[in-house]
Amino acid sequence: MAAFLPLKTIRTFGERCWLYTFIVILALCGCSDPLARENEALRSQITEVHDEAMAKIGYMFELETRLKNLQPGPKLPADRLQRSVFALQQANRDMFSWMNQYQTLFMADDLSLDNEYRRQQLEKIEAVSRLTDSAITDAEQILEAD
Repeated sequence: MAAFLPLKTIRTFGERCWLYTFIVILALCGCSDPLARENEALRSQITEVHDEAMAKIGYMFELETRLKNLQPGPKLPADRLQRSVFALQQANRDMFSWMNQYQTLFMADDLSLDNEYRRQQLEKIEAVSRLTDSAITDAEQILEAD
């Protein structure tokens, strides 16, 4: 007896047609729709912006501590020093406030609604990132001038 039996090959056009149809359906199902791709891209952008800004939190605390140890003077008015410390603190508060309200799971079964939520959240975390960068730049300028 033979160890291997030959596989039956598809010989008729009808059988091949079903096979090709099945392959096309699998290919179409494998391609995600544009809304799903956009959703994934938005989630990725949000995470990237958040992670980049979050990595600066420790540095902001260090800058804040150094600013608090400075003495105001003619070159460094107390109000400028206070504004810089406040900006660092505000950036920190805004980051944690954003993190507390952000929903990582789907907000709606309708991907177009979820994508709208993600676009709004991306704008919010980008604003936090800009505030973080601005506060850091100001604090560094004060410390360099001292």
